[in-house]
Amino acid sequence: MSIVLLKKTLKRNWVLWAIFFAVLTMYLTIMIYMFDPDDIQAIISMVELFPEELMKAMGFAGFTDITGYLASWLYGMLMLAFPMVYCIILGNRLVAKMVDDGSMAYLLSTPNSRNKIVITQGLYALASVAFLFAALFGVGVAISEMIYPGLLDIGGFLRLNITTMLVNMFVIMLVFFFSCLFNDIKYSTGFGAGIPILFFLMNLLGGVSDDAAIIKDLSIYGLYDPLTVATESTFVWANLFYVAGIIVFFAAGVAIFNRKRLPI
Repeated sequence: MSIVLLKKTLKRNWVLWAIFFAVLTMYLTIMIYMFDPDDIQAIISMVELFPEELMKAMGFAGFTDITGYLASWLYGMLMLAFPMVYCIILGNRLVAKMVDDGSMAYLLSTPNSRNKIVITQGLYALASVAFLFAALFGVGVAISEMIYPGLLDIGGFLRLNITTMLVNMFVIMLVFFFSCLFNDIKYSTGFGAGIPILFFLMNLLGGVSDDAAIIKDLSIYGLYDPLTVATESTFVWANLFYVAGIIVFFAAGVAIFNRKRLPI
């Protein structure tokens, strides 16, 4: 790994990270403030005003406390959709865009090898997602404890953020793989954005009814159940699946980038 390149990559992309962190923090804060521990039924009644199919598609489910409320209302959709956009933008910036605009040629003229460059970019992608969810976890705990001391199940909220982080790491490594595969940014973006969005839509459609559940199961979100993650002590198999996918797409991206011909 190149520390110098890592610093340059951080300098080029920290604003993007900060924007998404600010947006997600805003939603997290609003959702916590909306929770009323003395009148949970009022929140549930409000949800029941919407069509049942819409609520299922968006991942809204029953809850009994603030941890389940956040898992259902925030992590069921928003914590997948917004980070997915971040992953698509960043993943394409890290390799394909640099090849397309010629900056990769400059990097390869330095003593850094292809392997060191692409591994550094991939590690930055993973680290940025990890820091994003670590920061959101800290913000969520701090605000919850400030407003509703002792009500948040911190262990369950931690598990929820870890699994959601792994899901989004899987997504960014999928985008990273296509970023390494294609030299042209339009193809990298087409596949790197199109496939995650397709999986996300499959997740929404599959949640509409039990008959359509197979559609969700075939997506990368099929094992992701935020309410279960937050309320049960283990969620090992799903986490192992996402970790395996992260490793496979990272390794495949590095291997392809090291062997392909570059337009330099």
